[in-house]
Amino acid sequence: MVTRTVLRTTLIRALSAWLLIGVALLTLSDSILAECPCNYPPATLIKVIDAETAWFDIQGKKTRVHLWGIHSPAKAAVENYSPGCAAEVEQAHQTEQFVRQLLASANRIQLDIKVTENEANTQAIIYADGLSVGQELLYRYLAIEYGDDRSFWCKPK
Repeated sequence: MVTRTVLRTTLIRALSAWLLIGVALLTLSDSILAECPCNYPPATLIKVIDAETAWFDIQGKKTRVHLWGIHSPAKAAVENYSPGCAAEVEQAHQTEQFVRQLLASANRIQLDIKVTENEANTQAIIYADGLSVGQELLYRYLAIEYGDDRSFWCKPK
């Protein structure tokens, strides 16, 4: 009886150690994979226009870039919207501030350009120090993916 208890305890301890090592390795591998392993062209931030749009210098060309695949609440005057929309307008301001801070503090900005019609209409996935700006907005519930239902958002009067 004592032998089985000792054996069971030893087995549980051994499996616990291996389980802990497996969880640690999985956590490390996920954080490594979360960063962009990209070789996209570097860009220099010129100015953030709103949460989805900014001007960049891309290889010497001033280019207006719209964040590809993302929608964020529109920043507008509260009086232009129906009652109860003040919180959404405030979220739009917070989203813009987050994007502004993320891009301004980045050591490296890279663009995975998806659509280019001209220098004023380019859509791209924007990476700030290897992190997708769009994914960060999604993770923080500051945006939704393009094509998702926006009917719950406030509507202009």
